[in-house]
Amino acid sequence: MLELKLDRVSKHYKQKIVADRLEYTFQKGIYGLLGENGAGKTTLLRMIAGVLRPTTGEILCNQCEIRKMGGAYRMKLGYLPQEFGYYPNFTVWRYLEYLAELKAVPPEAAGERIEKHLEQVGLSSVKTDKIKTLSGGMVRRLGIAQALLNDPEILILDEPTSGLDPKERIRFRNLLGALGRERIVLLSSHIVADIEFIADEILIMKAGKFAGTGNQKEMLKAVEGKVWECLVMPENLEGLNQKFAVSSVKNLEEGSVQVRIVSEHKPMEHAKLVPPNLEDVYLGTVEK
Repeated sequence: MLELKLDRVSKHYKQKIVADRLEYTFQKGIYGLLGENGAGKTTLLRMIAGVLRPTTGEILCNQCEIRKMGGAYRMKLGYLPQEFGYYPNFTVWRYLEYLAELKAVPPEAAGERIEKHLEQVGLSSVKTDKIKTLSGGMVRRLGIAQALLNDPEILILDEPTSGLDPKERIRFRNLLGALGRERIVLLSSHIVADIEFIADEILIMKAGKFAGTGNQKEMLKAVEGKVWECLVMPENLEGLNQKFAVSSVKNLEEGSVQVRIVSEHKPMEHAKLVPPNLEDVYLGTVEK
């Protein structure tokens, strides 16, 4: 069984600790990584992808340290960074053909795989177009296609839905749902809804550590009885923001504001308990 393990993994830049003794074991499925900018998500994914070396600790694939595996590990890996490189004057097909060669995809299989993945990400109609003519969303989808070329067992996607419109995000979520049955998929996003819809397990990062982990049901249970809604006047909103973790604000027609608050204690007399959602979990975790 495929297994990827973080064994007390840390990354330091001079005096700054970006990842702090992270421990976790991944098996087949989709893992959603949530956290604020600077929480350490990208650094962690880059270490798992082998782009960065941990300062301390080890990353193990089937009990073997990934640096010792060399090319054997890279063959198992598909990686889409936040900013991926491409040649703007290449056509979509030529770019994928070039990367297939770099990934050591057998020449007799390359064409079929390129066709398959272009169809999956909805780019078949532009396969002869130069990349510089594509929209930002199309370029992002091209990045997803290149990450799949070598049929990876471990797929790492850093903010993959950035630049995608709502329809494209739904298509992407459906694609990942199918892919996650056969491999380890690590997905970083600041869009809570993307994680909520597709992740089997959720990891919330804060200041280089895992502040919360579990499946959605477990995560929601952790904030049951701690999510409140109440009506306030607009002039009182700033004070509430300073005092509580406010997960949403909705202006009502009569001039009042409906506020959703994550709090251990009842924030005000007329507040009512409501069922939690993943955004409440996320806010309640990072605001602690």
